[in-house]
Amino acid sequence: MGVITINETVNKIREFNRFYMSAMDLLGNHYLGSEYSVTEARIFFEIYTNSGCNAAYIAKRMNIDKSYLSRILKNHEKNGYLFKKISEKDSRVYELYLTEKGKNKTEDFVQKSEQQIGELIQQLSQNDCELLKDAFDTIIAILNKCKGEKK
Repeated sequence: MGVITINETVNKIREFNRFYMSAMDLLGNHYLGSEYSVTEARIFFEIYTNSGCNAAYIAKRMNIDKSYLSRILKNHEKNGYLFKKISEKDSRVYELYLTEKGKNKTEDFVQKSEQQIGELIQQLSQNDCELLKDAFDTIIAILNKCKGEKK
């Protein structure tokens, strides 16, 4: 195996991103056939898995602009998917919670996403599934080192 340059690695990551975004049908504005973009849908998931988190947490976790996030949160609240509650620890901060409607929407996204991925990999052998899982574990571990995070 020869020496791999940073540019070759960057190009391979970009190639994978292009493949994955297309394979998962994430390039349009309608995530899993919904009226939401990938970013808007992902916000549901962040609140679902981190109930009571705040907007600053989501902005940092997703690396998105706070004003863009604010508009999305207002829209989700207006549509009855989430509600805000003033934090007991800091009255300047709002904690975010999904309503039942928001939880149902998130669970529907999760179910559809799992189904879509399952359909993509259903023809893989058990060995290929293990290799794929291990490859993703490796990718996550290596990229987390770049960010200074732990798995």
